[in-house]
Amino acid sequence: MSESDEIITLVNRNNQIIGDIPRRKMNFKDDIHRVTFILVFTGPDTLLLQKRTDNKAFCPGYYGVTTGGVVAKGESYDLCAQRELEEELGLILPLNVEGMFFTEGDGFRIWGKVYTCHYDKSLHGKLALQAKEVAEVIEMPINEIIRNPRNLPFTPDSYDALCHYLENRLQVSNNVP
Repeated sequence: MSESDEIITLVNRNNQIIGDIPRRKMNFKDDIHRVTFILVFTGPDTLLLQKRTDNKAFCPGYYGVTTGGVVAKGESYDLCAQRELEEELGLILPLNVEGMFFTEGDGFRIWGKVYTCHYDKSLHGKLALQAKEVAEVIEMPINEIIRNPRNLPFTPDSYDALCHYLENRLQVSNNVP
């Protein structure tokens, strides 16, 4: 099935399913949909970022702080996350759920589910990048992503997913006696 034939589940502000629509007919500025965000760690505080290909409709050439994608009709968040990780990077890794969040911005309204996993080239082998979606990957420490001294363009939704993860991690550490 081509991406334009993909059927996407629409949800409301409460993340309740309200219908389905072909991707090519979706109004990404107004319609709310579900997306998975996988933070791929290569070290304790270092992430694998993906540079999007120039032919992507949303944020071409930007760096995604996460792997992931749109949840298709009849697909769970968990299945979507596993599928996207394998399609985009060629990896099958255990995923940890880090929470849900709502985000919106210029051209997107999303209910996202955040996951983490750990990639070690010596254990998991070489990445197999999906050529039509991923131009390259780079590793970057989280504090450098936040400071962004290289002024890299990050996809705003994946950056929001990182912020959600960091806020949750801070809340958990503040609640530990």
